[in-house]
Amino acid sequence: MEQFSFIFTVFFMLLGPVKLIPSFAGVTRGADGRFKRDVAIRGAVIAAVLCGFVALAGEALLGKYRISIDALRIAGGLVLLIAALQVIFQKAQASSPGSGTPTALQLAASPVAVPGIVPPAGVAAILIFMMLAPQYPGMTQAVAICLAAMMVLDFLVMYFIDWVMKTPGLMIVLTVLGSVLVFVQVGLAIQMLLSALKSLGVIKV
Repeated sequence: MEQFSFIFTVFFMLLGPVKLIPSFAGVTRGADGRFKRDVAIRGAVIAAVLCGFVALAGEALLGKYRISIDALRIAGGLVLLIAALQVIFQKAQASSPGSGTPTALQLAASPVAVPGIVPPAGVAAILIFMMLAPQYPGMTQAVAICLAAMMVLDFLVMYFIDWVMKTPGLMIVLTVLGSVLVFVQVGLAIQMLLSALKSLGVIKV
């Protein structure tokens, strides 16, 4: 249960709907409901396929490279920390004009599926958990369940984006929740780094 809650928390921060809602609403602004639903369906399918591929790649990498559990903890901590710092110190960037009107499939592939649903930090998290799985019984199943839950949540918020955006006070709540999750992410990152350094005998905590 502890593994499940930890994996769910990490995936919710990196792959979950909180960060997806404003980006999806932005890229589909002005489009009709049918177009938004088409993008939502295709984006969710593409993201799910990518996550499945990354999870399988993680198992293959474990068999090919001898990576210690402490190295994976350090890598995971750094990924979480860098991703959180990018959110904290990100600056507004002007969107570059595109060439023509993108199709639903083009939007679904990018920027909705990648990096909207599956950012680089999310890919790294999946890889790390799958490479850690042999050390922790039940982790593979937990990763699969949590990934499926994230894909369902992401699909639902995209499919019903108009209702989500019109719900009074919801965006304020999500903004506050996002800030809390970023802080938790920093804490988890530091804890993973400390655990690895303690295991290696570098520090005593």
